[in-house]
Amino acid sequence: MLTIIIGKTCSCKSSIVKELRKYGFHPVLTTTTRPKREKEIQNVDYHFVSEEEFLEKIAQNYFVEYKVYKTELGIWYYGSAREDIESAGEKDIIILTPEGYRDVVKEYPSLEYRLVYISANNQTIKNRLMKRGDKKEEVERRIKQDYQDFKGVENLADRIVYNNENDEFSDVVDKLRSYLEENS
Repeated sequence: MLTIIIGKTCSCKSSIVKELRKYGFHPVLTTTTRPKREKEIQNVDYHFVSEEEFLEKIAQNYFVEYKVYKTELGIWYYGSAREDIESAGEKDIIILTPEGYRDVVKEYPSLEYRLVYISANNQTIKNRLMKRGDKKEEVERRIKQDYQDFKGVENLADRIVYNNENDEFSDVVDKLRSYLEENS
């Protein structure tokens, strides 16, 4: 059963999934054209490719879903490989957008999956983005975009896990891990 994680920007989705590796869960990496952030590693955090490579993969029907973002720093693409979804196992976890989730379910209606929404409030998100060093314009753009993209998503989720500033990260990971292990 594939676990699909969705969450607004800076809800710590990637950090949570990285931590779950310690418990035998396997991240399914997505492909992106955005620049690597400090401490990110090729083929560990994402498959980083050029825009040209990404567009070639689109033409080859490589992705089951992909998204294009117009950011303050340029256009970025993100996509999920069809083969990764088709071969997903019991402890595989992928991070998607709500639209990406819908695309995967539409393409593979018989796929066994569970959807977990990592929820963080806007103040937490804004503080994390600023701490990360994002420009004010990009922070505002992302929060505004997330407002649109995540409307009603809590009604789709099998589980909501909250991760706000006052929550201990280890507690958030433990709550999610317990849910995943109990519902395997």
